[in-house]
Amino acid sequence: MLRGPTLHTGNRPMEEQVRLRSLLTCAVTLALTGATLGTAPTTYAATVQALSTITADDPKDSTGPVISPSLVSEINAKSSVRSIIQLKPGQSVRDVAMDIEQASKGSRVLEAAKSPNFFVAEVDVPTLNTLKKDKRVQAVYEDQLSVPFRDGGARLISSEEAHQAGYTGTGTTIAVLDTGIDRDHPYFAGRIVDEACFSSSDASDRTVSLCPNNQPSQTGPGSADAETPQCISNGSNLCFHGSHVAGIAAGRTTTGAPPDGAAPGARILAIQVFNRADDPATCGGRAPCLRSYTSDQKLALEYVMRMVKAHNIAAVNLSLGSGGPFTEACDENARAAALKQEFDALLAQRVASVVAAGNNGFENGVSTPACISTAVTVGATDGSDALASFSNRGPLLDLLAPGQNIRSAVPDDAYANVSGTSMAAPNVAGAFALMRQAFPDYTVEQSLQRLQDTGAKISYRSGGQQVTAAQVDVARATSAESQA
Repeated sequence: MLRGPTLHTGNRPMEEQVRLRSLLTCAVTLALTGATLGTAPTTYAATVQALSTITADDPKDSTGPVISPSLVSEINAKSSVRSIIQLKPGQSVRDVAMDIEQASKGSRVLEAAKSPNFFVAEVDVPTLNTLKKDKRVQAVYEDQLSVPFRDGGARLISSEEAHQAGYTGTGTTIAVLDTGIDRDHPYFAGRIVDEACFSSSDASDRTVSLCPNNQPSQTGPGSADAETPQCISNGSNLCFHGSHVAGIAAGRTTTGAPPDGAAPGARILAIQVFNRADDPATCGGRAPCLRSYTSDQKLALEYVMRMVKAHNIAAVNLSLGSGGPFTEACDENARAAALKQEFDALLAQRVASVVAAGNNGFENGVSTPACISTAVTVGATDGSDALASFSNRGPLLDLLAPGQNIRSAVPDDAYANVSGTSMAAPNVAGAFALMRQAFPDYTVEQSLQRLQDTGAKISYRSGGQQVTAAQVDVARATSAESQA
């Protein structure tokens, strides 16, 4: 959350002033990083390295990696745990992975060829003890499984007025990291510019890849197809969620379709990051279900970073998550902050990482990765412009958007009503596309500030206090006459 809702203490509450100062400090730091290098980093690796010199341990530092106590406990309980090994800048994935393979007979590198910044391995106690002493390693995270955030009218963000004024997101792209997309759905006709899939299989979790090629990754046309055989179970499509989310962000009305999405002129970069789990234990109940490894999300965000310039990506939408409640930024939490580095890199390239807050009904907290400070964290409202009962809430929320009973696309060229913070987040991702069109030079921070200042203020109780947050109003946000 770049900046959260505030307690009532006047026109510009003290908490808001502190958060705004912190945000501006972050923006200045990023700007100075580019100035120090002479030119802004143009590749993902360069951007990550530049940011890491500020936000992460110095690669020459003698300290060991950050490791959460919960990961240690889980490894002790399970013998070995699928983990992400995040390296310090400039370190070799190949070298560290080879050393890990030699650390213990119980260790096994699962994926070390897709990213220059991290790899995935089964880590046991001897391997963890070796990693604790490795100065090349920045952090070790459990490769957690996330779920789509759905629960179970008309969108109320004034998008029609913005569209009539000419702001439809034309010339921009929204990246949707989700369960793929119905590629030939009329709601998306002609606007899917690229596709990718990062979907790992793991026998211990009984997860299988949803990439059409049955491999852990795939790029190019058809890669994010949500109508593959793996998506079908007992005649139902498990992969409907991504099409629904993409439609809210950028659907364009046609015969029999609901009204336009938030940014009907924007292009869509669809990325499949989920796998199919066939184990009731992995699903937390009845199987099969869909789950997403954090490592696949990291690979997908790296892919988005490589595509930013080519497609003018304004926002990336993540309607997924797990865990919580986190009542404050989780950047230092070794269990929850695995996507921080990628969110930072995208922020430096003026891409908003829009994340659903989660549907646990937490009274004063959100899930991960919504708890990361450089995420734009979104809660859901109902048809009465009140906070939806299922929505997580609290001071980490940046914005609110409608998320109850939202009609959008689902596979087989159909439409359905679905509720959840999953449905609120893509409204905000679409809003950032409109802001990019209306104010091409705005940073993410500036666009967020304007969306907050022009949005309708909604009050609710959280943590024993009265809190307010802004529900997006893109007509006012894009209007030159609206005053911040």
